[in-house]
Amino acid sequence: MDKAIKKIFFKLMLTLFWKLGKVLKKNQLPAISRILGNIFFVIPWKRKYIALENLKIALGEEVSEKELKKILKNFFHSIMLMIFEISHNVIHRESIIPWVEVSGFEYLDEALKKGKGVIALSGHLSNVPAMVAWLAEKGYPVAVLFKEGKYLPKDFLFNLIKSYNIHPIPFYSDKDVPKEIIKALNKGMIVFILADQARHGVYARFFGKYVQCQKGAFVIARRKDSPIVPVFIVREKEKYRLIIYPELTIENNESDKSLSDRNITILIEKYNALLENLIRQYPEQYYWFHRRFKKMKTH
Repeated sequence: MDKAIKKIFFKLMLTLFWKLGKVLKKNQLPAISRILGNIFFVIPWKRKYIALENLKIALGEEVSEKELKKILKNFFHSIMLMIFEISHNVIHRESIIPWVEVSGFEYLDEALKKGKGVIALSGHLSNVPAMVAWLAEKGYPVAVLFKEGKYLPKDFLFNLIKSYNIHPIPFYSDKDVPKEIIKALNKGMIVFILADQARHGVYARFFGKYVQCQKGAFVIARRKDSPIVPVFIVREKEKYRLIIYPELTIENNESDKSLSDRNITILIEKYNALLENLIRQYPEQYYWFHRRFKKMKTH
């Protein structure tokens, strides 16, 4: 499928989700999500096979291929439901607060009291937009690092994020992004970074494999003395649960503002372990389309 066709396809799908999100009631969303999820599950397309391969790498030694395919099918149900819930909420402007229950809120408040801003380290698990929007609706100063979808309308995510009183930090280049993150931290904001994609940085363990992990968030946090707090969201029946963990710390005797790759790797593996544990509990809610294991190495 070439770029022009993909762009048309994604535009049609976006229109479909928006129209269905407008006319359907919230209690109807799960059923339509299952129907569309089943359709996408049987279609032979590239991302489906990438997702299945990722599942095999992560969980293939623990569960059968039949079970992996069941997880994949449920993943399609889950992602359709998430998209419908986002479109339904954007159109109807319902409050996010009743959708979400929270555990560990004291860790975030504790980190904010330090007055250095907070880097909220998250991942592509479940309904990330609902997590960020919930905090913004509760009055927290929230910023989010994001990248515009390749086939979405121009500035689609930027305008959507701003409409929820969230400060958008578009990813344009590795050079400009740190400056924008630092500006937000200087204003005492909670900066959300999804740190679970394969990017140049260090190799760290994830599902027993050594994969590329970005280290920018840790370098910036060290430079600004800003706490790093892991924050995730998962779906539990009809609601979501926002889970906030204690600040990631490490014994570090270095007197300057640098942080060695060895210590960064230790912090990343603490984050990876939290994310991995949640994925094992809710495997259908992780975004398996990413090529997370594309660059692995052995130790």
